[in-house]
Amino acid sequence: MLSSSVFRFPTTQNVALLKCHPILRHFLAFKSTTAAASAPSPGVTSLDLLNRLDLDSLRRCQLEFNSGAGGTEAALFAAELYNMYAKFAARNGWHWTTHEMSKCTKTGGTGINSAIVLLEGDGCYAKMRFESGVHRVQRVPVTEAKGRMHTSTVSLAVLPEPEKPEVMYTPDELKEEHMRSSGPGGANVNAISTCVRLTHKPTGTSVKVMDERYLAQNVKIAHQRLAAMLLKQQVDEATRRYASNRTLRVGTMERAEKIRTYNYKDNRMTDHRLKLTRHGVEQFLAGGEQLEKVVDLLMAMYEREGLGQQDQKQLQNP
Repeated sequence: MLSSSVFRFPTTQNVALLKCHPILRHFLAFKSTTAAASAPSPGVTSLDLLNRLDLDSLRRCQLEFNSGAGGTEAALFAAELYNMYAKFAARNGWHWTTHEMSKCTKTGGTGINSAIVLLEGDGCYAKMRFESGVHRVQRVPVTEAKGRMHTSTVSLAVLPEPEKPEVMYTPDELKEEHMRSSGPGGANVNAISTCVRLTHKPTGTSVKVMDERYLAQNVKIAHQRLAAMLLKQQVDEATRRYASNRTLRVGTMERAEKIRTYNYKDNRMTDHRLKLTRHGVEQFLAGGEQLEKVVDLLMAMYEREGLGQQDQKQLQNP
């Protein structure tokens, strides 16, 4: 369960249960080491180690954009959200790297079907984690001849990335495959095996990367993506099990969970978790002060919720 910015498991019983999970077992093993030692210090319990698992301290996270219902209009809105968060990243001094992007040809390349972005910088996950979910836009598309209002959706997943990917698995748990890449990139990309697929055998989680020209670069990116996917799975599992009653179930990426609506006709943005409506859609999509204020409100709401009575009952009776 996520309480404030830290995992909090009040009972030793629940820690023992979670230690059975292979991913968390390796994470705990890593957290119990230092640069000079491979064993936990005397007196340090597994509960202590779990309580140190502070996701706020992560300086890297990955954003996954996917256009949903609405066809080309959804792809156009995905591009607008992509640009909004790119500006928000610049405002916060974060480094923004696009690893993968599929553009919508029906929009002349201006729309986005899907994209994967790596964010790096202080506090990037602590702020961006609240943006996971479905973003809904209501407006008249430029291609709509009869002036009818359309509703389109874009889903965004925010994956926390550990500083060192290897904390999420051991080498023997991975299957690494190399193959030739397809698409643009020149003779080097298409003639030799520069594409890599990494599979985490215990969970079956797999990632395929062919972003860069050279195999070593793609292997590094694949490890980063896989580690982020595994950590997100662990956060999701803990959140579902121990914080199902919280309004902000941070870490979960429910594809059908609508978090925000942008209505152009009424020029309003509504955040459904805060039950908050603000006028000025274009100003909000500029990725500046208006978005910052809503994120601050979400962070404050998350802090206030903390570990509620229902969470404590769930922990004591798993």
